[in-house]
Parts: sequence; C-alpha cells; structure tokens
Amino acid sequence: MDYNPYGFCFAFKEFDGGPTNTAEQKDAQEFLNLLFDRLETALKPTSRKYLLQDIFGGKQCSQMVCTECGKVKNRHEDFYNLSLNIKDIKSIYESLAKLVEGEIISDYQCDGCNRKVDLSKRTLIAETPNVLIVHLQRIGFNFETFETDKVNTLCKFPSVLDLKPYSYFEVMGKEKRLLTQQEEESSNKPKEDEDVLTEEEIAKRKEDEEEKREPVREDCFEYKLVGVNVHSGTANMGHYWSYINTNRGTDEKDGDTNWTRTEADPWMEFNDSRVSDFSFKELEKHCFGNEAGSGFMGDSYGTSGYMLFYERRVKKDLKFLILDE
Repeated sequence: MDYNPYGFCFAFKEFDGGPTNTAEQKDAQEFLNLLFDRLETALKPTSRKYLLQDIFGGKQCSQMVCTECGKVKNRHEDFYNLSLNIKDIKSIYESLAKLVEGEIISDYQCDGCNRKVDLSKRTLIAETPNVLIVHLQRIGFNFETFETDKVNTLCKFPSVLDLKPYSYFEVMGKEKRLLTQQEEESSNKPKEDEDVLTEEEIAKRKEDEEEKREPVREDCFEYKLVGVNVHSGTANMGHYWSYINTNRGTDEKDGDTNWTRTEADPWMEFNDSRVSDFSFKELEKHCFGNEAGSGFMGDSYGTSGYMLFYERRVKKDLKFLILDE
C-alpha cells in the first residue's frame, strides 16, 4: 500500500513561497512547528480556530523557588511538543525527573526575603494535551567542537506513560506549597481598590497574582504510545520515517483493560511513498538508540526515535465556534 506525498510537498510552501524542497534535509520538529503555525493561521477565521490547541496544546509551569524563604514564582507557558534533554540520560522518565529537579541559580535577588540567595529553577507539567508530542533532543550544538552533533545513545521510552509524578499539583502538594482555599478565594475576588491605585501599582499586583496563579486541576495523566518519528543518519544528513498505531479514531470503552496494550494493535511503517506492516516488537531495536560506546562514529550516527506521539486515555472536549453567517 503506497502513498505519494507529491501533492502535499507542492502545496506546502517554503518561506520564499516555493514548493517544499524534498532534496533538502529539515529538522522534523522545526518542520512540525512550521506546519502547526501555518495550520493555526488557516484555522483562525473558522469555527475550528482552537482545534490544534485542543488536540496538541498543553501547558508547563516554569518555577523559581527560593531555597531560603520558599517563595514560588510561576510562569505558565503553552507547548505543542514537550522537548526533553536526553544527553547522558537513559530514559524519558529520567529526563522528566530532571525537569522537576531543576537547577540551582546562585546569587539571585529574592523579593521575598529581600536578599541574594540560591534559587531553584524547574519545570512542572501544568495541563496535559489530548495528544502529547515528546521531542527527544537528539540533535544539538556541541560547544567543544563547535559543530552540530547527533546524540544516538540509548534512551528508553515506555509504551504507557504516566505524567502524574511530574505534574504541578502532585509535586506542589507533596511539598505542601499549594494555595489554601482561603488564598484561592482571595485571589479570585475582584479588587475594589483599583480605582485608587496607580497604573504601576495595578500592573505590579497583576504580575504578583500571575506568579501565584495555579493551573486547572487535571483528572488524567495516563498516555499510550501511538506513533514514533525515527531519524537515521547524522546531525547534518539522514532520513526520517514513522511507525504508527493505526487502530485510531475509536473511543475507549469504560473498563477496557486492553486500551493500554498498544503492542497488540496493528502498526505500520510510513517511509516516504512506501507504507508497510510493522511489528511492534521491533520498535525497541529501531528507536531506543545505541548502548554507549557501541555506535558508529562515536554514537553520533545511527537510527533512533526523534519524536514520540502519546494519546491521552481520557480525552478533553474540543471547542467549536458558532460563526455569524
């Protein structure tokens, strides 16, 4: 069963307005981001304006936590794909744990204790998307050689992914840093004194409220693997293709224990114009990368998963606009 992508390549224009140059290698994540940007622009005037956001859009919370007084500053950011560092990391669970662990920034002026302190900078999962795209940072700049390298070392990923240990309310709850009910109600009340405040004071208050704001509580963090985008080659040349679970488009039945068994579903390989059956048991061999030191050209060459696609067990509703005729 073949598919000819000629029509899509001609219709999808480069920045200069010309058709896609199929002889030039592009980074798959950069191409996906460009495609999503084009789709969002095309969907804006339609009833499906929020389609991409509702399917692929999640939120992460970047936090600055004072190690002295414990003051927390939140900054909420949208994402269409969750980009994870995998250099010297053996699994995406380890990479997610390092996001939560964060890094220490020294000599930072904390406005909570009003002095320079050590600060913890970390990232938590705030809101989960219906379809989670995980980008594995296998291609990056090497500051020792001043060249772009590929990281093809081993990095495992599960067929069923649990994001709860890395989520906002799970982490903040364990640390007893969540807002109390009284604090939540106070932050949601309309402020009656804004008419006597200066614009600068109002802006400062809104900034403080945004830094304290908590995300919407989630009820599902369980995902199953439904697709892998694979790269073979080096950082500067190579080839992409995909393995996809084709048992899609049907709702999960209540109590269905087989939903997580993605390995039991039919999978196919989509490789340019060639589409063929694929055995899930071969996934690890083609997608996890090499054991350290076992690869060709110092582990900078080989075949490994580049982007992972996970489907949420319980789906959120999509929003559609009713447009005036």
